[in-house]
Amino acid sequence: MKLRLASILSFMALALTLIVSLGVDTRQSVAAPVGSSSELTYLPVVMNPPDLYITKLEISQSVQDANNSVPLVANRPTVVRVYTETKSGDDGPNTTVTLMAVRGGTPLTPVTSNSKVASGSSSRANLGSTYNVTLPNDWLSGTVQITAVIDGQSGGGYSETITFNNVPTLNVMVVPINYTQTGASGGNGFYAAPGSEQISDWIMRAYPLSDMNVTFRSAYSFTGNLRDSGSEWSRLLEEVTDLKGTDNAPHSTVYYAYINFGTSCSNTWFNCSGGIAGIGWIGIPGSSFDPRISVGIHNLPSGFGDDASGKLAGHEIGHNFGRYHAPCNVTGTNWSTDPKHAGASIGEYGLDGIGGTLALYSPGGYVDMMSYCDPVWVSDFTYEALYTDQVNNGAFIWTPQNESLLISGSVAEDGSVSLNPVYFVPATAVSPQNGLYQVELLDAVGNVIATHPVDLMVAEEEGVSANAMRGVVPAPDVPVAELRVIEVATGTAVANRTLSTSSLAVNATLAQRSDTATVSWGVADVPANVRYTVDNGLTWTTVGLNVLGGTLEVDLTNLPGGGNGRFQIILADQSIPTRFEVDLATPLSDKQPTAWISGPEVVSAGAPAALYALGSDAEDGALSDFVWSVDGEPVEADSALFLHDLAPGEHVITLRATTSSGQTAVASHIVTVTP
Repeated sequence: MKLRLASILSFMALALTLIVSLGVDTRQSVAAPVGSSSELTYLPVVMNPPDLYITKLEISQSVQDANNSVPLVANRPTVVRVYTETKSGDDGPNTTVTLMAVRGGTPLTPVTSNSKVASGSSSRANLGSTYNVTLPNDWLSGTVQITAVIDGQSGGGYSETITFNNVPTLNVMVVPINYTQTGASGGNGFYAAPGSEQISDWIMRAYPLSDMNVTFRSAYSFTGNLRDSGSEWSRLLEEVTDLKGTDNAPHSTVYYAYINFGTSCSNTWFNCSGGIAGIGWIGIPGSSFDPRISVGIHNLPSGFGDDASGKLAGHEIGHNFGRYHAPCNVTGTNWSTDPKHAGASIGEYGLDGIGGTLALYSPGGYVDMMSYCDPVWVSDFTYEALYTDQVNNGAFIWTPQNESLLISGSVAEDGSVSLNPVYFVPATAVSPQNGLYQVELLDAVGNVIATHPVDLMVAEEEGVSANAMRGVVPAPDVPVAELRVIEVATGTAVANRTLSTSSLAVNATLAQRSDTATVSWGVADVPANVRYTVDNGLTWTTVGLNVLGGTLEVDLTNLPGGGNGRFQIILADQSIPTRFEVDLATPLSDKQPTAWISGPEVVSAGAPAALYALGSDAEDGALSDFVWSVDGEPVEADSALFLHDLAPGEHVITLRATTSSGQTAVASHIVTVTP
């Protein structure tokens, strides 16, 4: 809602002419000198309107349109651009503007801008032509009426009512990949899993979020040829998808596999990855089975620009949120249809560096992050879609888990389906959205016990594509002897898999050493998934997928410690649930947590600094017990720290994160304030 507080005033005049007759009259006005024969005239009283006006408020958190219709996120750093003009069009005086706010009838603390020459005609294209005011933290929730006034004059103000909306925290599980390259044209090699992340800073600046958790999962080993084969990228994506399913992770959590090709990649990843930087499943709008799983390269070389790894993650996770490619340097037909902007333009003005040094991105110079062009930012079209997906699918909602069948398979270009091993696990059944396939569960005599729809998942990047059929369906009360996959459009059976109805005698054993353990179950010819828990199955860490041979060597150094550690062996392709467990002889010690700070390193004097605390622990997952200090002095804040009015110079920001067992991790970050 907009309300102009002062419009141009009309000239008001009051004139009264009194003609006094000659001679002395006892009724003569005291306003006229006695004996005066002159005619007295009362001149008009004129109210001059102010020359300087506020014409508009634009409220931005990453990107905004001219009508402020892009939704605002509660507790996210926010800048108000205050537009001014003069009647003459000439610049006005050097002055300040003050923003006042009211929420539910209660006034909030006003904030005043830096002093500057008021523009005679502010423009969206010129950041310097507007007063740019970062809102105080306590303004950033609920419905707030903001009033902007020009200091030192009456009139010429402007008011806007805005609403800040709650958005769930984005939870990202980083899956570090120990990659062994074999059979590559450029030679073989081993690339150790990365131990840090470079994605949170850019994602927090661009995405409609107020908070983000990043947790490091134990490393996963992958052997293949990512350099020469796009299909190997698809295979890695499918394996990480199996990891998430067997870990029994929440659907709302993003699993982001991180590969480090090392310094041998020089200034191009083409030397190591064949030109492919990442791949992610394209989310199905409205689906409760949001396939939030993607893969990307860690530590992209500086030749690809600032924030390259973060932009890549934003692109791939954008696919997980249901975004297709924007049409710039992309072949194929799976493009996002943007009804507001031609091509891949961001369409509206983007604003980066909120809580740091502001930068304005023009729609003529920047393209959407879902394109293959540069430079990139987020369009209002994509931003609103990300917002909607996170609001609908980003919250963790506990639901009961029942015995279920995990069904998956690869879909070839000709439509043929290759079913993967099938596993019984306790899980939450999901509701497919596209239902392009159905799976029939059959008993030993060929009768259909149950029929369930399952979804087709799609991932597509230049040079690589992946299609997979996946579903989590309720287990029936009777043994399942066969699975049959039906293509719904044609009614044709495209795949089947036979399940064993024979009972297996298994004796699971464990040989534990200081850093490793050998898990054995003695069934060599049946694939098995092996996973580990320390909290009685509340959370799981998968250590082996589709393992053959009946034995598995496990690295214990990356697994969570404490609790009652045990391994579970899940045999594939059985007609009934078939699982075996074996306990650790000696509990593992708690692992050391890690903490880090995401945010700007340089801010301008007078501008606030927005910093975010992140912490990961093998036992607790994402940490939330944070203590901040600035230059040695403690400050009150949770996961986000907003610092206003830092003096010019260097400031040391320290973060201490504490786990539930009392272990701590400390991180520091230097913010330099330039005059």
